[in-house]
Amino acid sequence: MTGQGQLADRATHDRRLASLRRQWLWVAAAYLIVLGSGYAGILRVWPAPDAARWLLLAVATMLVQMVILWWALQFNHRPDEAVLFPTLGMANGMTLARGLLTCLMAGFLFGPQPQGALAWAPAILYMAERVIDFFDGFVARYTRRESKLGGILDMEFDGLGILIAVGLGIQYGRLPVWYLILGLGRQLFVLGMWIRTRLGKPNFDMTASDHRRVIAGIQTSFIAVVLWPTWTVEVAMFTAWLFAVPLVLSFVRDWFVVSGVLAPLSAPYRRVRRDAKRVVEQWLPLVARAGGTALAILLLWPLAESEQWNVWAILLTGLMIVCFLLGILSRGAALAIAFLAGFHAVHAGLNPDNALLLACAVLVLHTGGGMLALWQPEEYYVHAKLGTRNEASA
Repeated sequence: MTGQGQLADRATHDRRLASLRRQWLWVAAAYLIVLGSGYAGILRVWPAPDAARWLLLAVATMLVQMVILWWALQFNHRPDEAVLFPTLGMANGMTLARGLLTCLMAGFLFGPQPQGALAWAPAILYMAERVIDFFDGFVARYTRRESKLGGILDMEFDGLGILIAVGLGIQYGRLPVWYLILGLGRQLFVLGMWIRTRLGKPNFDMTASDHRRVIAGIQTSFIAVVLWPTWTVEVAMFTAWLFAVPLVLSFVRDWFVVSGVLAPLSAPYRRVRRDAKRVVEQWLPLVARAGGTALAILLLWPLAESEQWNVWAILLTGLMIVCFLLGILSRGAALAIAFLAGFHAVHAGLNPDNALLLACAVLVLHTGGGMLALWQPEEYYVHAKLGTRNEASA
C-alpha cells in the first residue's frame, strides 16, 4: 500500500472513531435519562436517602460501563480485520441495553429489601438481561456484525452483571456468602493467570468447549430465578449447592489445563475424559430420569388426589413426568420437574425426597437426557451458535 493510501485509511479510521465517540455521548445520555426516570419511580416508594443510594450505585455502574465502552470503541471491527464499522450496530445496541438493565439492578445493592411488586424488580431486570444476552450474539452473527468491541462488551458486562446479581442474592439471603467467589470466577481466573505470568510461569491455552458456555448459561439463569421473592432461604441455599458443583468443576478443570497440570491432548487424559463423559453424560442422566420419575410420582400423587389441583394441572404434570422419564425434550422436562420439586419444598419443607428429586432434575438440566433418551431437539439449540450463516447460503 502506498503512503497516500495509508494516509487515506488512517483518515477514514479517525473519522469513524470520532463518529463512534459522538455515538458514545448519545448512549451516555440515554443511560442518564433512564436512570433519572428510575430514580423518580424509586423515590415514590423509598425514603429519599435510600432512593439517593439507589441512584448513586446505578450511576457508578454506568460510569464503569461507559469507561469500558469508550476504551473499546477502537475495536469496533471484525476480529480478522482492522476497518472500523461506522456505527455501533444493532447487536452492540442490545448489549448496551443489557448494561442499562444491570445499572438499574445495581441500584438495589446495600439498600432495603424491596417489598410488594417492587420485590420482583431485581429478578425481572436480570432475567431480561439474560434474555437479551441470548439474542445479541445471534443478531451479531446473523447480520455479519461480529466485532472485537462486541466480544469485549459481552464479556465485561456478563462479569459485572453476574457479580451484582450474586451480591443481591447474598443480600436477600438466597445465596451463601461463598457464592461471591463464583460471581468473581472470571476475574479470579484472569488474576491467577496474571500472577503466573508475573512469576515467569507459562499459561497454556484452554481447549474449546461448548459445555463451558452451557454451564455458564445455566448458572446465570439459576441466579436470575433464585432472585424471585417466592423462594424460602432453605430451598434457595440447597439449590445453590446443586448449581455450584458443575461450575466449580468447570473452573477447576480449566485451571488445571491453563496451569499445565492437565495435558488435554495427551492420550491418557483423552481416554479418562471419554470414559468420564460416558458415565456423566450417558449413564447418570438415565439413572436420574428413572429415579426422578419415581420420586415425582411419590411426591405429586397425593397432590393430584387433593382438591388443590384441577384436571388440567394433573394432566400437564403427568405429561412432564412422562417426558422426563422417556427423555423427550429432556432439558425442558428437567426444568419443569425442578420447578415442581422446588415449589413442593417451599410449601412442604425441604426433605430428602424433594431434595433428591431436585438434584435429579438439575443433573439432567446440565447433561441432557443421556442414554435411551427418545427425542432431544433442544440439544442443537443448546450447543449451536445460532445465527451463523455460511458463505454459500448468504
